[in-house]
Amino acid sequence: MIRKIYTTFVSFAFVVLTLSSCSDWLDLYPSDEIKEEYLFSSGDGFRTATNGIYRKMATFNLYGSNLTWGIMDAWAQSYYIDQAPSIGGGTAMRNMAALQFKNTELVPVTDAMWNAAWNVVANCNELAQQAAKADPNLFSGLDGERQMILGEAIGLRAFIQFDLLRIYAPSPSSVGFGKDDRTFIPYVNVYPSYVNNHQTVSYCLEQIIADLKEAQRILKEVDATSSMGANARFNIETVSESLFAKSRGYRLNYYAVTAELARVFLYAGKNAEAYAEAKKIIDEENKTGYFEASTNSSGFRNGNMKMYNDIIFGLYSSKELVEWDQEINHGSDGASEENYLCLDGDVAKELYGDEINSDWRFKYQLEEKYYGFYYRTLKYNKQTESTNEGKTNNRMLPMIRMSEVYYIAAEAIFDTKPKEARGYLELVKKGRGISKKFDNVTNKSEFIDLLVNDARREFLGEGQIFYMYKRLNRLIPASSYYSSDILPTDENVVLPKPDSESNI
Repeated sequence: MIRKIYTTFVSFAFVVLTLSSCSDWLDLYPSDEIKEEYLFSSGDGFRTATNGIYRKMATFNLYGSNLTWGIMDAWAQSYYIDQAPSIGGGTAMRNMAALQFKNTELVPVTDAMWNAAWNVVANCNELAQQAAKADPNLFSGLDGERQMILGEAIGLRAFIQFDLLRIYAPSPSSVGFGKDDRTFIPYVNVYPSYVNNHQTVSYCLEQIIADLKEAQRILKEVDATSSMGANARFNIETVSESLFAKSRGYRLNYYAVTAELARVFLYAGKNAEAYAEAKKIIDEENKTGYFEASTNSSGFRNGNMKMYNDIIFGLYSSKELVEWDQEINHGSDGASEENYLCLDGDVAKELYGDEINSDWRFKYQLEEKYYGFYYRTLKYNKQTESTNEGKTNNRMLPMIRMSEVYYIAAEAIFDTKPKEARGYLELVKKGRGISKKFDNVTNKSEFIDLLVNDARREFLGEGQIFYMYKRLNRLIPASSYYSSDILPTDENVVLPKPDSESNI
């Protein structure tokens, strides 16, 4: 039982708010260091609180590692995990891959993840409540800025709690939406929150959808005139107060909320609704080209290792992001690089199949080690700082891609419009250097196999493929720890909640 969720907002007394780069985004301090009325007495206070939430989300405990390339990808058996060193989270990842959820070296990591996530939820709830009643004249952007902060806070609390639900509860596909009366986690949308009863998966999904729809409604008007081209939405170079309302790719913008809503609907088994939300973004993409994948491979040479052109929402992480990669790959401790976070060579070659020589994700995002025995992922390897692409790559954590929107639409529409569905997969592959048609694929099971295969390549290092296996109630492919695939039973795909849950 969660008795109380504490907030940890940023203190103005110790910092000067600057918006020159996200490395200046501020760490969070205990709320008793300042009075809330002081924090929320100015537009600067709201901006600081908002930036602090995003900064917290990008830390190692959350999306900086655990919820992306760290324990989530280890859980999905994405890596030849016994090659990973004991530093940089390698030990926790090995235990996660082995499904040793109660291992004494893993529990502190997952407990920290749980606590950090609920802390962000608490901050979002207080920020939303304060923004809802704030005087628009406090903000340089007047009511438009107030609405932007309100919409983002509501959307972010849903975003975080959806991931918690996917981790700590079974998927609807394993029991059916609305047919499981077991309770797993609460859904918290008020602050302060002293007692929170655990709820069913269906209840939590209903609350998540309601919050995302409200955030979508608010942010649609906010982002109606936003510049969403890749360079604009990830530009952090200009120092100005107005920058807070720009660089929308680093914020939970309208398109990101819509993509997340499509993601949630698909998880809930509501394919028609998932397709409808995905189609909104696809139609916008066809009109504006905002999230179009790069049509050539030159960006890799300039440091665009994450192919951020089609990232709809990404978190900004400071220099720690590449330092974490260096640590787990022995790049920062002076030791010889004998161990890597990597893919087994045979698995990689089977995964890419006859597309291995054309797929940019194999050619540029992987580095061959020991004559093809395994391949190190380079998504988080430090890139050149002499180009904008390199600078952006080194600081970005991908959260939602346009490719996932196409996957969602393809899966959701295949039963009624298979040609359209195949076209979406073909578009994703074209954006990754592969020219291929799937006209002969008429069986849905075969098509889902193709989607999952491509998603395994696309989501490496981003923490999403585990959720795909779980949602589809699909066997998790064998890795170096297992000689056979892993059954998607509750025992294997539901993480136990911390024993210290009541101390949050």
